[in-house]
Amino acid sequence: MPTSAPIHPSTAGRWLFLDASGLTARVGIWSTARWLAWRESEAGALEAIYAGVSAVLAETQSSWEKLAGYIYVEGPGSVLGLRLTAMAIRTWQVDDAQRMGRQACPVWACGSLPLAAATALAGGTAPPFTVFTDARQGHWNLLKVNNADPTALAATAVQEIGEHDLPSGTLFYLPARKVQSRVPAHARLMPASLRNHPEILSQSDLLRPVETATPAGSTPEYKKWAGADK
Repeated sequence: MPTSAPIHPSTAGRWLFLDASGLTARVGIWSTARWLAWRESEAGALEAIYAGVSAVLAETQSSWEKLAGYIYVEGPGSVLGLRLTAMAIRTWQVDDAQRMGRQACPVWACGSLPLAAATALAGGTAPPFTVFTDARQGHWNLLKVNNADPTALAATAVQEIGEHDLPSGTLFYLPARKVQSRVPAHARLMPASLRNHPEILSQSDLLRPVETATPAGSTPEYKKWAGADK
């Protein structure tokens, strides 16, 4: 993480928001708790991300120099979408430093399930409920929401469970792959849209600063030193 505490996105500036964790990719320009532009697309993640970014920059008459930084959804979710999002942001950070001759823009990460839970709460859903999405084959990632306290929500860990181990009660499903595990009949899609609740990105505990974009659960790969066995 950065050595000094960066300014939270809610303070000021125009922030490029990216979420390709699900089947629908979402791109927006976010500023002081509102959307200046918003795009959603069910096209492939690669096409949706770059076409969406071009569209929102054009709509808001924003240049890369005018962006304060990036907010992205780190997952869990679509592995391909998360990797393409990370790749795009890392590329733009290099451009910040090289092409524009300035320090790379700051990056803030947001978990897909805490974001979904906060959106459901903003839309009027009362706890308790559970939000879940696809994990590896035969498994789900889930987040149990027992109260509406944003601090408690941010501190609640995402769990991975077996395909048949989802809890009873209210379930909200975030599709992350076209070929899905068997979704319980009583599960519903999200009852509220982030597009209608941009203010939730201002919650201090929902976003966290990172040095660069990395999909949730990813770990660096290190090559073994050739001389280690000698």
